[in-house]
Amino acid sequence: MSKVEAVVIATNPQRPADYNEAALLAVLEDAYLIADKKEDGVRLNLCVTPSVAFTGAFNVEWLSREGKRFPRLNSAGRKGPLSRDPRWGRDFFSPFASMQGLFPQGFMLDAELIVKNEFGADMACKGTSGTLRRDREEHGDIPLEHLKVVVFGVVPMDAIESGKDYPVTHAVMKYHVEAQVGALKETFPEIQWEVVESLDVFSLEELHQFNNKIRDAGGEGVVAKDPNGVWKRSKVNGMWKIVPKDNEDGKVVGLVWGTEGKANEGKVIGFEVLLESGHVVNACKISQAQMEEFTDAVNHWETREESERDAPMPYEGHTVRVTFMERYENGSLRHPSFDCFRGISDPLIKE
Repeated sequence: MSKVEAVVIATNPQRPADYNEAALLAVLEDAYLIADKKEDGVRLNLCVTPSVAFTGAFNVEWLSREGKRFPRLNSAGRKGPLSRDPRWGRDFFSPFASMQGLFPQGFMLDAELIVKNEFGADMACKGTSGTLRRDREEHGDIPLEHLKVVVFGVVPMDAIESGKDYPVTHAVMKYHVEAQVGALKETFPEIQWEVVESLDVFSLEELHQFNNKIRDAGGEGVVAKDPNGVWKRSKVNGMWKIVPKDNEDGKVVGLVWGTEGKANEGKVIGFEVLLESGHVVNACKISQAQMEEFTDAVNHWETREESERDAPMPYEGHTVRVTFMERYENGSLRHPSFDCFRGISDPLIKE
C-alpha cells in the first residue's frame, strides 16, 4: 500500500443514495428518471485550472472523490497526465480555438476512471484500483492510451472551490457533458473519453429493464437521477443506486488465521470485517499469493522492536469490499469473501 496522500481539493462530489422505491416513484409522479450506467471503475474528479487566462499556464489534478491524488498518476516533482500540456492553451482554453470547451476559467469532470490492460481490455474495479494504488516511481507511467474516462458531470472550478451545490439540473448537465467530452476528444485523442451511457425512463419497469440489460452485459447496474435535481455534495437524495446487494463495503477489524493442523496453519487467510450495515463477518477465500503477502506483513510487524510497535496492526481499519451469495433476513451474509481493498490514496478511506 502506498503512502497516505493529502487532500488537494475537497471536491466532495454527490454520491448516490441507496435504492429507495418511494423516492423514485415520487420523482416519476412529476417527471421522469435519468438512468446512467454504473461503470466498474474508480470515481475520478479531474480538475483543470488555468492560472493565467489564455497563456497556456494551468494546473491539472487527477483526484479521487476524496480529493486526493492517485499514487500511480503522480509522484514527487512529477505531475499527472496532461499537466503542462500546451494543447490546453493552444486548442482548448484559447478563445480562438475551434473546439474550445466550456468554462474557460477552469472545470472539474465528475467521471469514472478505468485503466486498460496491455491487451486494451478494460480492467474491473479491482484491477484499476490496484494499478492506481502502486507507486509511480517503482512502476512507471501508465500509457495515456490505457486510460478511459467515462464522464457523467462537469462543474466549473469556482463552484467546486465554493463548497456549495451547483445549481444546474441533471437534465441540462447531460448536454454540458456531451459538449465538454467532444472538445476533449478533439484535443487529447490518445485518452478514451466517453459520455456515460444513459437512458430517460418513465416508469420503474423501464428503470429495472435497463438495469437488467446492463447487468446481463456484465455491468454493475445503473444510477438513477432526478432530472430536476442539481449537482450536490456528499451522499444525498437526488441520485440513487440501482445495483444488486451482492457486495458490501466495510473496514478491517481483525485477522482470520488458518486452522491449526490444516494446510494453511500459521497463515492469514482473511479478515474480520465490520460492514457498513453493522455486521461483522469473516471475509476469506483469498489466493495463496495474498495469504503469503498478508502473513509476511503481519509477521514483520510482530517481530519489530517493542519501541516500534506503536503503529497499528497491518491492515487494521483498511477499507475493503466483501462479496457474498445472499443476505439473510437478520442482515448476516452467506459465504462472505474478501474481494479487494477500497483505499487508493489512503487505505483507510473508501474511494
